[in-house]
Amino acid sequence: MLGAGRRAMKRLLVLFGGLVLASAARAQDAPVSRQCGLASTLIVAQDQGTVTINCSGVTAEYGEQLAALMTQILQDRLDPQAVLGKLDEIESAPAAGRARKLDDAQRQAIIQSLVGKPPQQIAIIAHSGVPDSADYGKDIAAPLTMVGWRIEGNQIKRAVPEQFDEVRGVALLVRSKDPVPEKATLLRTALTSARITAPILVDPSLPNGAVVLWIGPPPAFMSAEQKP
Repeated sequence: MLGAGRRAMKRLLVLFGGLVLASAARAQDAPVSRQCGLASTLIVAQDQGTVTINCSGVTAEYGEQLAALMTQILQDRLDPQAVLGKLDEIESAPAAGRARKLDDAQRQAIIQSLVGKPPQQIAIIAHSGVPDSADYGKDIAAPLTMVGWRIEGNQIKRAVPEQFDEVRGVALLVRSKDPVPEKATLLRTALTSARITAPILVDPSLPNGAVVLWIGPPPAFMSAEQKP
C-alpha cells in the first residue's frame, strides 16, 4: 500500500491544498489488494483544489486514520520528502496471521540506544485479550534487561485498563507530560530506533515518575487481515 500511496501523496502535497480520501472495503471472496490510487482531481486555482484517492484492502477505521494523517500533512505544510523518509523508520505490520515479533536488528537497535545510559525500571502491561501481546512484550523486555533495565515484578502483567482498551499497538503511559519522565524519553527513542512507534499517553492514576509500556491490540489494518 505504501508504494502507490507515497507516490500519490507526494503528488498531492506538491500541488494541492485540499483532500478527500475514499476507503473501499475488501470483498471477503476476493484476493486482498492493498493500494491507493488517484481517482479524480478538481482544480480551482494554483494550490487550490480537491483530490480524491481511493484505497482498497483497508478497514474503514484504517481509512479514517490515513485520511487524518494526510490532512495533517497538508495543514501543517510538512515537507513531503521528510515525511516519506520517516515512513521508512516505522515498523511494518506482520503478514496476516503472524504474531508480532522483534528481529535481531531491532533488538540490537534498542541495546545500542540504551547502552551506557542509567538503567531504569518500568512496568509492562499486555492486553489480556490479544493472543500475541504478552510474547511481544517479552520480546521488547529482553533487550531492555540486557542493558540493566528492570521490569516491575519481573513479569509482563496481563490486563485491560478501561481507559486504554482501544489504544492499539505500543504506547508509553505516564502520569504527566509536564515534564515527561526521562526514562520514557529514553525508551521512546530506543523503540523509535527499532522502528517501533510508541506515543506517550497520560494516565493520571499512575504514581509520579512511573512509566508503563503498554502492548495493545495490533493496528486495525492487521486485525482486518486476520479475520476469516
